[in-house]
Amino acid sequence: MSVTFSLGDDALEAIARRAAQIVTEGLEQRDGWLRGADEIAAYVGAKRDRVYALASAGRIPVHKDGSALVAKRSELDAWIRGGGGIRP
Repeated sequence: MSVTFSLGDDALEAIARRAAQIVTEGLEQRDGWLRGADEIAAYVGAKRDRVYALASAGRIPVHKDGSALVAKRSELDAWIRGGGGIRP
């Protein structure tokens, strides 16, 4: 058994907008922020001390929120794809 129905342009546009919103929200959740050296270290597979060393040398894409390190997953992913913490 099949069901057929028609949608007006306004309804179709509303569905498209909602679908785009759902996709965007999903991407934002996957690309969220990691807070603290422990979370960042676990994400990149390094020790906490290594994250601090890379951060103090400016060699890992982290930001400071007060005294805490924070990092975006997408920035760390790009950093890893580019060679990550390979020593010069």
